[in-house]
Formats: sequence, structure tokens, C-alpha cells
Amino acid sequence: MLLAAGLGAALSSLVVTGAAAQEPEPAGPAQELAERFAPIIMVKQQEEDCDTDGEPFVPMPVEMILDNPQIALRQLSRNDPVVMRAPGAADLFGLGEGFFLDFPGNSLTPACIYERDFDAFAEQLTPTVYAHIVQQPDEPELLFIQYWFYWYYNDWNNKHESDWEGITLKFEASSIDEALRGEPVAVGFSQHEGGERADWGNEKLSREGDRPVVYSSARSHASYFQSALYLGRGASEGFGCDDTTGPSDRVVPEVVVLPDEVTDPDDPLAWVSYRGRWGERQNGAFNGPTGPAAKDRWLEPAPWFEELRDNSVLIPAGDSSAAGVIDVFCGAVERGSGALITFTVSPARIIVGLLLLALLVRFLVGRTDWTAVDPEPVVAERRAGQIVRAAFTLYRRSPAVYILFGLVYVPAAIVTGMLAALIELVPFVSSLMSLAGGASGTSLVLAALVGSIANIAAFVVISAIVAQYLDGDGRGTAAAVTAIRDTWARRGDLARAFVRSFAIVFVLLASFVGAPWGIRQLVRYQFVPQTVMYEDRSGQDALDRSSELVRGRWFHTALVTTALNGGVALLTLVTALLLLIVASGLPLWAFSALAALVYALTVPLAAIALTLLYGDATAARDDQTTTLDPVGATSS
Repeated sequence: MLLAAGLGAALSSLVVTGAAAQEPEPAGPAQELAERFAPIIMVKQQEEDCDTDGEPFVPMPVEMILDNPQIALRQLSRNDPVVMRAPGAADLFGLGEGFFLDFPGNSLTPACIYERDFDAFAEQLTPTVYAHIVQQPDEPELLFIQYWFYWYYNDWNNKHESDWEGITLKFEASSIDEALRGEPVAVGFSQHEGGERADWGNEKLSREGDRPVVYSSARSHASYFQSALYLGRGASEGFGCDDTTGPSDRVVPEVVVLPDEVTDPDDPLAWVSYRGRWGERQNGAFNGPTGPAAKDRWLEPAPWFEELRDNSVLIPAGDSSAAGVIDVFCGAVERGSGALITFTVSPARIIVGLLLLALLVRFLVGRTDWTAVDPEPVVAERRAGQIVRAAFTLYRRSPAVYILFGLVYVPAAIVTGMLAALIELVPFVSSLMSLAGGASGTSLVLAALVGSIANIAAFVVISAIVAQYLDGDGRGTAAAVTAIRDTWARRGDLARAFVRSFAIVFVLLASFVGAPWGIRQLVRYQFVPQTVMYEDRSGQDALDRSSELVRGRWFHTALVTTALNGGVALLTLVTALLLLIVASGLPLWAFSALAALVYALTVPLAAIALTLLYGDATAARDDQTTTLDPVGATSS
């Protein structure tokens, strides 16, 4: 019995000793500090596999590509020969800029290859971020924690294999132990080649305890403080639009602490010393990035931190004046990037496309007569080219008058923003936006709808004023004031005609079956403002008269009005885009006001041309032929 008891006690002691031996060693101060302030990353959800609106990747450990037979290590030289496959940390140790990793697929034409490979490579791994704690010798009272996020592929405007992003926390501390007793004073979020900073107590920084919340932009992986749409107009902001709107997945990563340098090739972290590219070799922004230790801020984070912006340009919902231009800007940058990629892959396709476009424009321009003729009287037969030249002539004669008319658009833009904001307060609308998810995106759609109605209404009013002005005998400021007063007196007739025509076209276009009739009626109602002001018609009578003038000239009217409005819209858009790019420091509210002003300067030109087109249709319909003498030479 005593022997059995002794054996039992001995075995119990062995079990306890063995269990104690298997417990992990306590984390050191560096690991403790890194885990305490490790970020939580919000990643935009995908609705389905290969969905281009969501984010298919999450930050992962580099082990997913190390010792991976699908990954090749290449050397820069003729044809970039493969040095080896499945390179490990030891193989990358000490390699310089003359080497790069090459993943399966072509980074410029990714399709869904990178997403599917990521799913396979990362299946058994856990999301991870890398922490690097650093103190500059010349800043002994400051301590920085850099959190580096490794992303498998960057599927944004600048497509490339691998992506290194992250955030940096700044402490007023001279040691890790001192940092553990306090908290950061500020945090910097990396965004493309620059970034944004905030004080630790700033309300724009979301935190879960001591852990900052990072909103990662879908597919570009830039780090932001909020769920929103952001505008980038340069290298530090990125060039394009970043989307961090939800719904999002919450990623809580593990933390691996990196040393300043690794001197042993057998160290599992030997890849830290690799100075080559982490992705396929390409030109410019499409080249694979270098790793964290190759960045200047790896050992000197203070200068980088001080250069960060205090804010990013957030695209507000309900700002229709700016939203339209910004939406086009975002799309244009994306399409421009795609065109650059296409040119890189197949230059002939872009060249042939540009040649065909040039031939089409030349053909259309050559189909009309560009002889300069007298722009008055309004009711006279003119070719499309003559209408355009006559419109410019009239605008040049009295620019101040037409700018005054165009300023009607400015209050329309203000009213649009107010209406969009008020509509969002309606319980049904706010519930619908909540169900749709991503309130910012839904608000932009709402703003676009409200803005479209306001823009069309403003254009109708401006067209009516221009028509009344051209119908009068006098010119100048007094005649302009009279035209505005007369148009205001006819506001009821204009409103009834506009509401009726808009409702008919909207209902037809909204229905799939009635869409062709909607387009038909849209063209037939182009002369409603002119028939109200010139011919003293109202409501349905104005619509019927406009339809009568277009009858037999539908394609001509559609082509000319499309060209007129498209030309003015293009002129306005190009001006606004140049303003958006050149004046990159301009606040968005100021840009919105200037965008409305640019539109106000150009929209009267389209109104003049449309009135002259009405005069041409009236002359043809009522046999009011007037011989106009040329006043200039033909141009092409």
C-alpha cells in the first residue's frame, strides 16, 4: 500500500512537472507592449467570391509565400531568370534590390487568380500583423511602434503583387517599460505614399480599449480612421478614391515582433533583411513593393510621422455639386489606370482605339456646315455647325449677361444639398439607407437623384431666361433684368410643363418596357422652355408644341442636343477636374462652390445653342425661311 502510494505521488509529481514545462514562457515587455496596442482592422465585406467591390484579402504572415512551390525568386537581368522556387526566409537573407518574388498570374491582368490563390495559401494561417518598436538615436525621448500589414495583392488603380501598409503609434517615452506605464500621444495611419495622423484622444480615432480601429480601404489597403469614401489627388493621398464603407468584417490579428535587423540566416525572421521586391517586376506604380526594413522610416520614423496630414479629403454625402465631378474623377482615374495597363499589355489596342475615335470625330464634324452666320434672328434655318458658332458669338457679345443668367444654378446647387440632407432625416429613407448598408454610398445615390432633378430644373429656368432675352428687342443689363422678371412671371407655366414632362419621362425610363418611349419623349420635350416663353404656351400645350417641332427631326434633334450638352458638360468637367487636381489643398466645400460656379459659366452656352436649334426647327416647321448672310470664313 505504501509502495503504491509512493508510486502514485511520484507519478503525480511528474505530471505536474510536465504540465508546468509545457506552459508558454511569459511574454517579454516588447511583446506585451505590441499586443496591448495592436490594431483591429475593419475589412470591407465581399458579397460573393471574386466580387470587385469588396476586399478579398486580410493581413497575413509572410509564411504564406515562403517555402511555397508556387512562388519563384527571380533576378533582374535579361528575361529575369528564376533563381529558385519556394524560397524560404534563409534564401531571402541579405538579398538586395536585384531580386524579386514572382507569384502565379499576371499582376496587370489579375482576373480572380490572386484571390483564389490567397484562399488556398492562407487556409491554415491566422491573420497577423508585424510590430517593430524603434527609437531614433536623435530622438531619445520618443518611442514608436510600427505595425506592418502584409497583403497578398493590391487590386487598386496601381495593381501589384504584395502590399505593405500599416500604422504607427508615437509615445513620449524613453523605454518600453515607460511606454507600458502610459499610452501613445498620437497615431499615424499609412495611406499610399503618405498618411494621416491624429492625437490619441482625437474623436476621429476609434478604439477598443487601447487598440486602435483601422478602416482598410477596399483593395488599396490604405488605412483610414472612419468608414467613408475618400478622395486622393496626389502621391501622398493616392490618386483616385478609397472606399472604407461597410458592412465590414472585424479582423483581430496576432502580433509578431520584428527586430531592427537579423544577422543569422537561419533565423525564422531572416526575411526582414531582404531588400528586393515582394512582387512581380513591372514599370512604375505597378512594380512589386519593397519590404518594411527597406523603408527610410524603418529606423527613422520621426520625420515620416511629422509629414503626415492632419486630415483626409472625405467625400460628403448630399454634396451634389462636388459629388458629380468627384464621381467622374474616381471613374476616370480607374479607367485611366485600366487604359495604361491595356497599353502596357497591348499598345496596339489603345492606338487603334484612339485612331478610330479621331476618325469618328472628324466624320461627324465634316457632316455639317461651320460657316459663321448672323446669330439673329433666332427663328432661322441653320446647320448644326452654324448653331454652335452662333452660340459662341452671342455669348462673346454679352458674357456678363449670360453669366448672370447662369448664376441661377448656384442657389439650385445649395437647395439640392439642403434637400438631400433633409430627405435623409425622413424615417423611411433613413431606414432604407440603413438596410442598404454603407450609408455613405447610399447617400451619394440619393444626392445624385436629387441633384439630377435640381440640375434639370435649373437648366430649364436658364433656358427660359435666355429664350426670353433673345426674343426681346433690347440687349444689355436692363434687358437681362426684364427677361428674368418676365420668366419669373411665367414660373407657374414653366413649373407645370416641367413637372409633367419630367414625370412622363421618369416613369417611362424607370420601367424596363417603356424605356425606349422614355428616350423618345425626352428628345421630343427639348423645346419646352422655348415654347413657353416664345409662344406663350403652358402645360400640355407646351409639350405638344415641342413634340410637333421635333417630329420628322428626331434624330437630328437628339444628335445635336446630345453634342451640345455633352460638349458643355465636357468643358465644365475638364475645368473642374483640372481645378480638383491642381488645387489639391482646396477644401472640398470650396471646390463644391467653384464647381457650381464653373457650371454657371458654361451652361448658358448650351441654353443659347438650344434656343437657336428651336429657331431652326420653328423655321423649318412653319416655313419661316430667312436668308442669313455669312459673316466669316468656313472652318473645319
